Amino acid sequence: MNTIKSTSKNIHQQHIVLLHGWTPDVTVIDRWEPLKKLLEKAGYTVHLWKIPGLTTETKKTFTIEQYQDWLFKKISPLKSCVLVGHSFGGQLATIFATKHPELLSKLILVDSSGIVDFSPRKVIKRYLFKTLAKIGFIFKKSVFLRKILYKFIREKDYFEANTAQRETMNHALAYSVKPLLHSITTPTLILWGENDQTTPLYLGKIFHQQIPNSNFIVLPARHSPIYTHPQLVFEKMYTFIQV
Repeated sequence: MNTIKSTSKNIHQQHIVLLHGWTPDVTVIDRWEPLKKLLEKAGYTVHLWKIPGLTTETKKTFTIEQYQDWLFKKISPLKSCVLVGHSFGGQLATIFATKHPELLSKLILVDSSGIVDFSPRKVIKRYLFKTLAKIGFIFKKSVFLRKILYKFIREKDYFEANTAQRETMNHALAYSVKPLLHSITTPTLILWGENDQTTPLYLGKIFHQQIPNSNFIVLPARHSPIYTHPQLVFEKMYTFIQV
């Protein structure tokens, strides 16, 4: 399908805010560029911000509440926007939609985190995260041991993160958005990779079941269709926003 050209409806400087997932990798911003450019070509004003404590240079630990304060300060001058969140960004976007629905015209969640996965592998991973927070000093002296452990739990980002970022992740893992979903009033689109191993498809179905009148689309992708299938994600987003 060819790139959709701008129409009279989206020429009016409609704002789209993109929130990346949990990662200490500053190059994640570059991976959003193909999707960002498609949205800009369609006529939208797109904001892709670095998230404090992750893709900005700081060793401060952030709580979910502090992220909400940061997001409010960034979004409130826009008056209204389409908020798009991937993974951890989806968790932040979900919470924001319950706190400040007056600032959002649409909500788009892509393979969002925020609901506890009780599969055996994830239960073990959460236990290891908590253990590492307590005995991390043992692993600081051995890069080899840390690599073995993080390879086992398949969290490269956690291995590359500093102590503050790991604590930030623990805050995120402890915060469930499930009790909030039924109160979302913003029109919501949920995009999910059918082969997602990080936030499995069944979690996407819970988001869909709990968010009133939400739209749910399964994509032929894994956890990050915004990187691997930007054209397809754009087309689904564009159709939803234009309604």
